Amino acid sequence: MAKIRILPEILSNQIAAGEVVQRPASVVKELVENSIDAGATRITVEIEKGGKSLIRISDDGCGLARDEALLSIERYATSKIFTKEDLFSISTFGFRGEALPSIASVSRFCLVSRTSASDIGTKIEMTGGKLVRVSDEGAPCGTLVEVKHLFFNTPARQKFLKGESTEAGHIADAVSGLALGNPCVGFRLFLNKRLVKNFPPGQDLFQRSLMVLGNDAVNQIYPINGLEGMVSVTGVCANPGVTRSTSNRIYLFVNNRLVYDRGVVAAVFAGYRGRIMKGRFPMGVICVKLPYDQVDVNVHPSKREVKFLLPGPVYQAVGQAVGNALEKAQTNVLAYAKGSGKLTAVNQGRKGIESLDPVEKEPSFALPRQWFETPQPPQVAQTVMDWNTTTRDRQAENKTESAFVPPGLTAFGPAAQMRVLGQVMGTYIVAEKDNSLVLIDQHAAHERVVYEALKKRHKTLDVQSQDLLVPEVLDLTHREADVLLTILGELSDMGLRIEPFGGTCFVIKAIPSLLDEKNLKFLVLEIIETLMEGQSLKDGWRDSALISMACHGAIRANKPMNIREMTRLLEDLERCDTPLHCPHGRPTLIAFDSVQMQKLFKRLV
Repeated sequence: MAKIRILPEILSNQIAAGEVVQRPASVVKELVENSIDAGATRITVEIEKGGKSLIRISDDGCGLARDEALLSIERYATSKIFTKEDLFSISTFGFRGEALPSIASVSRFCLVSRTSASDIGTKIEMTGGKLVRVSDEGAPCGTLVEVKHLFFNTPARQKFLKGESTEAGHIADAVSGLALGNPCVGFRLFLNKRLVKNFPPGQDLFQRSLMVLGNDAVNQIYPINGLEGMVSVTGVCANPGVTRSTSNRIYLFVNNRLVYDRGVVAAVFAGYRGRIMKGRFPMGVICVKLPYDQVDVNVHPSKREVKFLLPGPVYQAVGQAVGNALEKAQTNVLAYAKGSGKLTAVNQGRKGIESLDPVEKEPSFALPRQWFETPQPPQVAQTVMDWNTTTRDRQAENKTESAFVPPGLTAFGPAAQMRVLGQVMGTYIVAEKDNSLVLIDQHAAHERVVYEALKKRHKTLDVQSQDLLVPEVLDLTHREADVLLTILGELSDMGLRIEPFGGTCFVIKAIPSLLDEKNLKFLVLEIIETLMEGQSLKDGWRDSALISMACHGAIRANKPMNIREMTRLLEDLERCDTPLHCPHGRPTLIAFDSVQMQKLFKRLV
């Protein structure tokens, strides 16, 4: 067995670099954070060949005196903490004293810095962690750090780097994240001597968020402001219709530090619950501020992970703040539901569909022959749909009501007149409101109505069930039967009464009165599959079950409706807590204002 020895300083620095410097973006993050700690108001980042050839960071911060500059390249040398108590109340980005020596140990490193009290700066040059030269240098007040040929002396690490464009993308994301967390600081990013990002100093968070989140967020983001005890939550969140397939557009900041925390991400999703589709991720910037001694940032050398002393209040504050922002935004129905898609027209000569966007050459449209034929009277259903009461109650109500309801109603606000115009494709209700065209998905709208009615009755334990004349038998697998046995009591509380029928067979005896008797087997199997996918009793399976019930109980597409039914549906939708999304997160309605319509018809260009 080999004897225990102390590692040479250069080797220990290279080991530390494996944790701190994972890729060029890690170098940029560490150096920019040092610039921010130095009080810089303008920071310039220059990159060549994805950071493999050159990373240059310059700032106008306070700078370093000669002795401080020499100390900064020593391991564990820092100006941020002095006592063990300071470690539990960290208010700066850097504090470990590992970044500069770790970076210098795997690159050709150069640091030039000058303070305002000195007429001349200090230049330090290092190669592979070895000090090469210390000299005087004329320089402006601030600090410049150059990192050349990253990982030149550790080819194994260099081999794992991705292509130049990939590494440059990670650097751009890192700079964007740092710019979001520090909107008062100006940032410029040059890639191969070309300016690709420019964030002016002195902006506020809303302005900076628009620049980082992109064009999709214009007129589609809402401010967040929340305070729960000692936890303050600010930022912006995007309209649920503006989503991504990954979570890389959710920026989380804790005391201005860019972090990633699963609990906070889950809290953001809690705020979007019922407004966003499964598998999609919202866009937003969430800034959490709390006392420094309530959060531990000394979890990992990269300082990207944090631990909260009391995570519950933080997650609750985030979820509540996001939910309140979206709820406030949806009070302006037309702005919230403004259609993001573009209408299309039939063009038989161009594969059936042609965009109406302005183009250099005006497209010619071949309209279907049916459009010029004499229209036939529409087939209107005469049976009034069952909304919140049983079919028998609705039929009794119809005998005393007028056979015709005028096509006007008040919806989504006391002064907001929405006029029902009709139904198209047997699926969408067409209405007009405030000089805008509104399309309502009848299935999504009714699904929201039924879901909230089921949820309200479940919370008040006023569940109304109806016995089935012919009970339906379920033949399950052993695993499905085991899962169903554990939730029979909970399902009974929801109005869905199921009893064992021997072996792996069960019989459905009663269902909630708001549901019909169709597809009961698929409904129960969907609830079971939700649990089998990994959702525990604490992960909201009851809510998923209510959503499944609402989906199966709502009216379907291609179902003709008369004016009375459409009017009643919109009235019930108006009374919902979250009327603009179905429980699965799909929009219940979209709106096209007069400007959009005029652009589509080339009245405006």
